Amino acid sequence: MPFAPCISVQDTAASLAFYKKLGFDVDSRAARPGDDIHMLLFEGDFCAMIYRNEDLKHWLPVLKDTPIGFAGMFYLSVDDLDAAHRHIAENAEIVKELTADHTGQRMFYFRDLDGYVIGVNEKAALEASEMGKYA
Repeated sequence: MPFAPCISVQDTAASLAFYKKLGFDVDSRAARPGDDIHMLLFEGDFCAMIYRNEDLKHWLPVLKDTPIGFAGMFYLSVDDLDAAHRHIAENAEIVKELTADHTGQRMFYFRDLDGYVIGVNEKAALEASEMGKYA
């Protein structure tokens, strides 16, 4: 796990329910009162930590004046892009429909409850592309 995102959210229960509807799994063994942090997984692979904003700012006071969200996006690679798109579109706001980049890789983007944007691409196409060495 070379880079592990920790996503600050307003309401962990709502965020976890949202991600579960999209097909993610959650490991909450690390969560405890005052430290409401959960591991988010997709198809068995770790994706990110979901951390209640109030607890995160207690843990790292330097973030106390930082709003939830950021300028950027996260990417998720899936085995079946079309099935993922159908399922996610039923449960989340699609902010950019299926499109292809300059390498021919198809992807789409959705927004979560706290405004984070997640790009979804096809795992096999990513691995076969020039970006595959980073997958």
